[in-house]
Amino acid sequence: MKLFQIDPYLLGPYTRDGASGGSGRQVSNGELATTLERVAEGDRVAFRNLYQAVGPKLFSICKRLMRDQDAAQDALQDVMVRIWEKSPLFDRARGDAMGWMLALARNVVFSRLSEKPAAALSLSEAEVVAIVERLSAAGDPSLGQDLRRCLGGLKAEHRRCVVMAYHYGLTYEELSAMSAVPVGTVKSWIHRAIGQLQTCLNQ
Repeated sequence: MKLFQIDPYLLGPYTRDGASGGSGRQVSNGELATTLERVAEGDRVAFRNLYQAVGPKLFSICKRLMRDQDAAQDALQDVMVRIWEKSPLFDRARGDAMGWMLALARNVVFSRLSEKPAAALSLSEAEVVAIVERLSAAGDPSLGQDLRRCLGGLKAEHRRCVVMAYHYGLTYEELSAMSAVPVGTVKSWIHRAIGQLQTCLNQ
């Protein structure tokens, strides 16, 4: 049974310390924690109120990382279900409610991205150009086909990190969490991959 219906048009301003409810009133982390505790007791009204308060923020995270509206909406649905299921594990003494929910959202998105087959990570010409512009000071669009070839020559984990960093915009820390390796390893992979790409593109 569906707990709620995702509203793709949710909008609302946010601050670092909380979220904005449907009325535009800022909801503090203390209020979010109380609502989350009511959700843990099976309160569906509280769950809907929580969704209205944090849904836009969680959706913005999903959309930024997934780079696809429909995929982000699917991810948000999954995130909210996880929040409903895991809410009894929330402990306000160990951290704030918004941070707890953001961590759940990132874990859901990282899991979805890591499960994408290689074909799903293929890049359009415009996306290849965007990566070239970040990798090359000259930003020569004619390097697009060569970049595709050079990306294909990288080790799978190195190629995935480069694509996730330069195309999806993930940070070292996010890539570390997604790949289950230390941040230093991710930095080393990307540094090595960029060097190989630059050497390949200059040949």
